[in-house]
Amino acid sequence: MLTVLHGESEFRRERELAELRISQDPEGLATVRFPRGTPIPTIMAAARTPGFFLDQRLVITECLLADHIRQQQLDPDLVHALATLPSGCHVISLEPPLPPAVLDQLRAALGDAVTFVDCNVPIGEKLIEWVTERARSYGVEIEPAAAEELVIAIDPTALQRRREHAGSQSDQQAGLDLARVDQELAKLATAVYPEKMIRVAVVRELVAADDAPLEWALIDALNRGDATAIVRELERALDTNAVPDVLLAQLASHFEALFAAQILPHLSPDAVAAATGLSARRIAQVRRILSTRSSMNAGAMLAALRAIDASLKRGIVIDSEAALAVTLLAGAQRVRPEIRRFER
Repeated sequence: MLTVLHGESEFRRERELAELRISQDPEGLATVRFPRGTPIPTIMAAARTPGFFLDQRLVITECLLADHIRQQQLDPDLVHALATLPSGCHVISLEPPLPPAVLDQLRAALGDAVTFVDCNVPIGEKLIEWVTERARSYGVEIEPAAAEELVIAIDPTALQRRREHAGSQSDQQAGLDLARVDQELAKLATAVYPEKMIRVAVVRELVAADDAPLEWALIDALNRGDATAIVRELERALDTNAVPDVLLAQLASHFEALFAAQILPHLSPDAVAAATGLSARRIAQVRRILSTRSSMNAGAMLAALRAIDASLKRGIVIDSEAALAVTLLAGAQRVRPEIRRFER
């Protein structure tokens, strides 16, 4: 059996894969995963090897089909190999958008033994429906207008662009970042608790339209003064998609807003924004986050981050990652005495 998870959204592909793995091999005892570029004979050898603990063998591949397309057709040898898979083997292939001719070729060769799962970014109203379903997975509902507000905040042209191209087979470009949408929904669900509805107002308050998602796990580690967690989360952020300069700017922006919110605690977010030039949305956001830092500590952290930025621009500091790590660990040392006072 062959299942093809194809489309532009890596987030949807990985979620569909996770559901298949849970349903078919939750313990992972009969599962093997091959990275892109693995030779076909290696994959097929694994597919034809019986499982030790289960009757069924689960083989996961990446771009197995896409890498063997020539002139809109799959390699005939690969098609034959897939058509002759043993009954106890299930191959799942994660693929980018594939040409319709390739899908037709597989249907003709494998018949009912092949399943295709569309993992493209939903279009138009289907995108709003997808956002609604993801919100429900976090135990909340989201108003349709709030779902649109969230999508537009992350990608201002997403709904317009996809409504214009609805029904077009050519709309295969990289679309809205669904992982970012999901992350924001998780944050919003936490923010509205114990209520069960995400409304437009809270989206406008908590979702920054022009900022990349902040590394909240790193912020949490900083607020706890947990050096081990700081190192772990910093490495994770830099190993995924965070550019050191961007991460530095995000952290500085966070502590700037935290400092302003703490030194002007009795003023509304709009009043603080007017006095400081910061975003009222960011001020409101940081006030909803429990922090054990004093305003003096937040100010010291902001000054240290700005010093790194200035040193980088002047060429005094070259290794931005090392400088950022040292500064964050020093900040953890400063916050620990305050945590002890807070706990008393």
